[in-house]
Amino acid sequence: MAASDAPSIPLRDRLTAWWRGYDPADYHAWRTGNAEPPRSRSIEDMIPKAPVLSTVDHTRARIDVLQRLFGPGYVSPGGSEYVVEIVKAFGLTPEHSVLDLSAGLGGPATAIVQRFGVWITGYEMDPELAEWAPSVVATLKGGDHVTVRGFQPEELALRPRSFDCVISRDALFAVRDRPALLKTIHGVLKGWGQLVITDYVLPSDEAPSDRIQSWLESEDLTYKPWSKSDYEKAFVELGFDVRVVEDRSTEHRQQIRDTFARFVEHLNGSDPLAEDPAHRAALIVEAERWARRASLLEGGDLALYRFFLIKPEPKE
Repeated sequence: MAASDAPSIPLRDRLTAWWRGYDPADYHAWRTGNAEPPRSRSIEDMIPKAPVLSTVDHTRARIDVLQRLFGPGYVSPGGSEYVVEIVKAFGLTPEHSVLDLSAGLGGPATAIVQRFGVWITGYEMDPELAEWAPSVVATLKGGDHVTVRGFQPEELALRPRSFDCVISRDALFAVRDRPALLKTIHGVLKGWGQLVITDYVLPSDEAPSDRIQSWLESEDLTYKPWSKSDYEKAFVELGFDVRVVEDRSTEHRQQIRDTFARFVEHLNGSDPLAEDPAHRAALIVEAERWARRASLLEGGDLALYRFFLIKPEPKE
């Protein structure tokens, strides 16, 4: 067993070490006064692999861990104020119909409902999240205005021109046929309908770096993200009016860091996440996922962009 996997190291120290770029064993020894200050190392080398669990144990633990990390109904960093801020350009009123293609467990949709009083139809690609979303949404304020169901991008069929606004947060990079899904989105928008997309993009049209290839393998993806110019070309081909193209990488990276810093600060040995093997394993998986993303954003191998688009009314 490697030193960094030693079970005697408290989970709080292990997580803190990962996020500060130290070997957990070295960091723990320093914290207990038994060694010199640790030297920084690559965060991607520090995170141990999670043990294999049953599907049921994994799913329940994953849902718990995600909500402990990011908040009730959330599966990614940012929180309600961030969610509301990225859709403010819509100018939402209760009369607007909204489609959320990155619904997760429904937390972001309920934040929008609470602020603007709209009704939201949500779809989620991750089957585990989609299965649990209805029960989670039912516990959230504003959840009675939100529905969430699962979908596969290549099979999404919605009534044409049926929504005023469409949202997709950090999800399209995981879609194989993005042109087809964007065409579907264009079709479901009414004339002068509005679309907000945030997504991970490559910094250029050149071949992805080795670090990106390693990340794609860790996310079980066999196709690369688009670049900013790939998105812009697709938008023009569909006839969208592109109003905003905005790099939000620095903000997103800080949100990831702040989330885990707050979590670690309140974690102690009696916490169920530290004691239960299923929860510990799920936490390790999420720590690895977000540590990789933060590291790629920091190194410039990956970026997060926000696009705000309008579908003009067809000319007669």
